[in-house]
Amino acid sequence: MRVWRAAYLAAGAVSVAAAAVGRRGDRVTQVVKPALMPLLGAHACARASRGDRLPVVLAGLAGGLLGDVILMGKDGRSEDASVRARNLNLGSAAFSVNQVAYISELWHRGHRPCRSTLVLRAPVLASGIVTAATGAPAALPAAAGYGTALATTSVLAADPEVGGGDFSGAGLGGNLFVLSDGLILARLAFLRGESPVVQRLDGLVDGLVMATYVAAQLLIVEGLTGHTAKTGQAGRKK
Repeated sequence: MRVWRAAYLAAGAVSVAAAAVGRRGDRVTQVVKPALMPLLGAHACARASRGDRLPVVLAGLAGGLLGDVILMGKDGRSEDASVRARNLNLGSAAFSVNQVAYISELWHRGHRPCRSTLVLRAPVLASGIVTAATGAPAALPAAAGYGTALATTSVLAADPEVGGGDFSGAGLGGNLFVLSDGLILARLAFLRGESPVVQRLDGLVDGLVMATYVAAQLLIVEGLTGHTAKTGQAGRKK
């Protein structure tokens, strides 16, 4: 179990470094990034306990793998913002499979939305949609559609009566997913041009996107598998 986790974190660290150096790291990204979800899937299988709906989690990771492959394609580096936006929309469609699987499993385990988590995330979702509408309108499908799926995962994962709230386990993972998506939208909307400063900032933001994504996936999967996962209504207050 620890071997697969360590392998995933190592591949994740390489992916973060490759993303942070921009186009110079693209070849490394093409080799390492597709290994992330299979390694995480192996970790999930190794830690799975009786009662885990492992096929649901693995189906979600398959969607994540497809999304990773799409986003690292040549269109993701296009100088045309509309081309990058269309690529983001396509990748987001695949990542939606990932989030729907997590939403299904969280709900199955008794996680429910509550007023406090909804109130905190509604403005974040709205700001993402506004960012896309003003800076990258072609990315609105990703901002509104996939953004809603991410917000739902985040709301359910942060249920304080079942999980650990916003800052531990799956709850933290859900929040990091939202942060990662927000960074992608901000990068697409505001970091344009070929100046050295813009390119350095673009690489830095891309590295942060990967770092938050790698951490989010691990925290969610570990929250849904193994002895640390809480199931059904057991964690809810009576």
